[in-house]
Amino acid sequence: MTRADPDVPSRYFFDESGTSGDLSRTGPGLDFKRQPIFVLAAVGLDDEDGLGARLAAIRERRFPQRSELKASKGHATPAVVSELLDSIDALGGGVLLEVMDKRFTLAATMINTLLLRPLSAADHEPKALWFRAQLAEQLHENSPADVFDAFIAACREPGETTLKRAYRAVLDAFPPGVPRDAPAGAIRFFALDSLKDFRKAGARRPEVQRRFLPLPDPGHTGKDVWILPHLSAFTNLYARINKLRGGRMAEVQIVHDDQPYFAEILRSSKHAAEGLADTDDVIKLARADYRFVESGDLTFTPSTASTGVQAADLIAGFAMRYAREALAGHPTDDESRAVFRRLAHCLDVAPGFGMNLMMSNRDVLRCGLLPSRDPLVRPSGPADVPLSFHPAATRVLGLVTPRSVG
Repeated sequence: MTRADPDVPSRYFFDESGTSGDLSRTGPGLDFKRQPIFVLAAVGLDDEDGLGARLAAIRERRFPQRSELKASKGHATPAVVSELLDSIDALGGGVLLEVMDKRFTLAATMINTLLLRPLSAADHEPKALWFRAQLAEQLHENSPADVFDAFIAACREPGETTLKRAYRAVLDAFPPGVPRDAPAGAIRFFALDSLKDFRKAGARRPEVQRRFLPLPDPGHTGKDVWILPHLSAFTNLYARINKLRGGRMAEVQIVHDDQPYFAEILRSSKHAAEGLADTDDVIKLARADYRFVESGDLTFTPSTASTGVQAADLIAGFAMRYAREALAGHPTDDESRAVFRRLAHCLDVAPGFGMNLMMSNRDVLRCGLLPSRDPLVRPSGPADVPLSFHPAATRVLGLVTPRSVG
């Protein structure tokens, strides 16, 4: 454990944008209820009162008729967010973001459950992370919607029939004839191999069926919640704060926007991340540290009660809308591109601040950024053997290493 820089904040304010529930509720054509991007933002700042005064001045100048600035009301303009970032910088704070393309996250989930279920402790080696990312790229870029629909149907109604349909959809999308060392050929090979394991283990047994699907979480109504982007985004931000703080988390306060539906899931996810320190399944990342030796405090509050949460709402809303428009092929203006890039390159200041992206390389480029892998995750020789995460790590770590930007 290293000592945290005394200037690193101990208070972090969280809010999200693009919530549409878990990824088993994709909507027609995988449009995710017209919210294909999920963003979780954290504003690290100790002087919330100072931020309140500055945010009030921005509001009076930009939207004098409003009592509160909210992204959902159209207040997260490039000018507002730029001035907000100036204020955070002036107060010695910083911003952390997780930007997730839901279709890519779904593809990564399929790689790590249906096709490459957990097998060994080597799953968190850099070679394995790199290899899985290549397969997720291929699945995301080249699979029709019915591949994802079949997988989602298996999640929502686990059974021998639905799982076999999910495998068949993958095999139909990746027909024979491609070399196994190419990503498309590797996906077909692992689909066939996993299907064989599924049959041999006893495809009719519910406990076997669950092995080849992501672990669900119980929702507040008692119904299972599948593949919640908020969960992996939150735990990765928590690990990034741990990295910033040099492991000294006992004094950290995390104030999250009120979450009546997912609060307990996030609390349990936080505990699961902290518990990984007691195992050998801790993935080494340059900008996140899952070796927790101290625990931070997590509370939930409505945005009306916290200026820090209001700031996180504006930043998350801006980033979500920018990424959504860019990936839809809509033109983005120079001012918006400059602010998005500024958010991305906050990580140049310290390892932990800035933006991580769960999206394909092509989509990172479409957002106006240069993709780059975590520098600790590099290929080392051929990656042609089945590798996967420990079940707990799969659930907590977001399935494949997120991208930073260069």
